[in-house]
Amino acid sequence: METTINKQRAFRPSAKTREIIVDIITYSFIILFMYTATDKLLTIKSFTSTLAKSPLIAGYHMIIAWAIPIIEIVISIILIIPSARKAGLQASFLLMTTFTLYLIYMVLSGSKLPCHCGGVISAMTWQQHIWFNVAFVTLAIFGLIISRKK
Repeated sequence: METTINKQRAFRPSAKTREIIVDIITYSFIILFMYTATDKLLTIKSFTSTLAKSPLIAGYHMIIAWAIPIIEIVISIILIIPSARKAGLQASFLLMTTFTLYLIYMVLSGSKLPCHCGGVISAMTWQQHIWFNVAFVTLAIFGLIISRKK
């Protein structure tokens, strides 16, 4: 007597579905980065002042205040270019990981500085912001994995 075990196939989206998922992830990063970069540039004096009070980056606050929004805009442009999308997702992953590590440092250091990440995001607590960033780090990883599959 032979038993048959029905093997369920793992979820394997079609190439078109994968493309749509990667597009959604990509556009999510573009919206996030352009939104925060614009807010930082529009309030550059306040952003610079906040960074100057950071225990970790105070000495470099002027450079960082301009570099962050410029990097966010550059990554957004890279994400728009289909042939460079993988590099854009990798850069998004690195940037969001860096931001997340910085936030974790700020929480562990006991710093009470306000977040100056832009608009609604600035209203989050440090812990909420960490989880928000972790979600985007996860999206970047997922986008890279799913775009790699053939």
